[in-house]
Amino acid sequence: MDRLQSMRVFAKLVELGSFARAAQQLEMSNAVVTRYVADLESHLGTRLLNRTTRSLSLTDAGETYLQRCSQILEDVEEAESIVAARSQSLSGTLRLVTPVMFGLHLLPQILERFQQLYPDVVFDVQLSDRMIDIVEEGRDVGVMLSDLGLGSHLVARPLISAEVILCASPGYLREHPPLRNAHDLSNHRAIAMRLPNAEHEWTLSGPEGEVTVPIRPGLLCSNAELAHQAALTNMGIAMLSSYLARPNIEAGRLTHILPQYQLPRRDVSVVYPSRKFLPTKVRAFIDFLLEESQQRAVDTENKPQMTAAK
Repeated sequence: MDRLQSMRVFAKLVELGSFARAAQQLEMSNAVVTRYVADLESHLGTRLLNRTTRSLSLTDAGETYLQRCSQILEDVEEAESIVAARSQSLSGTLRLVTPVMFGLHLLPQILERFQQLYPDVVFDVQLSDRMIDIVEEGRDVGVMLSDLGLGSHLVARPLISAEVILCASPGYLREHPPLRNAHDLSNHRAIAMRLPNAEHEWTLSGPEGEVTVPIRPGLLCSNAELAHQAALTNMGIAMLSSYLARPNIEAGRLTHILPQYQLPRRDVSVVYPSRKFLPTKVRAFIDFLLEESQQRAVDTENKPQMTAAK
């Protein structure tokens, strides 16, 4: 028995004083209305209504029950109104999880521009490079590396396809053998990401086609920002997203090495639980992220290409 619906039918029946009128307003048949009331009385183990061919009246138990269930129905209606209003409001807390590198280098500017439009939205940001289930961890939106794999209960939309390049500091390169081709990487110290089932090798595409080269990690890390900082401090050669490395290359703190080789791109997606019933603030932020990524792609295409250091 749907207890709440039975309460609604009972309250409407008392209000209108007629099974026929209650059935008409509730868009039910007389028989269905009668069954709801009968099921409710059976569940409670008492009679709620005195019925005659001409009228309905409440029993003492019916009077008591009507007062309490009317309050319950009002509370339910108020709760639904509050939730519905909040889901349509661009205010409140939006819980977000992003990779550390994205969160440190790109996210602050995105959040600042979004809050210029919607100042009542408060962000609760978690930085993580591991695969997490945003539903289990109570996050509204996730920005995640696309190759981590997602559950079927999540929706993913492409956000960024980042170029990945090999970088090292000028100080490191001065102290180590020159790099002429991909095979020379085996003679150098690598800064490598610690990934599940990862081999100590890098695959590159260049003049001789696809090449897989064994590497000698001097540092294994699970965080791209650590790899970035380690490269800046002369620890070795790192694979870095170009948007992360570019400012330091332009400032002379890093050198883009072996530019004749390409590495697999690093794709990032925006992830959320469902296409239906998204709160307005969540939908607005997802749309904003997608618009920002499209604008960034246009800006990148129009920006003069940086010159690789020799």
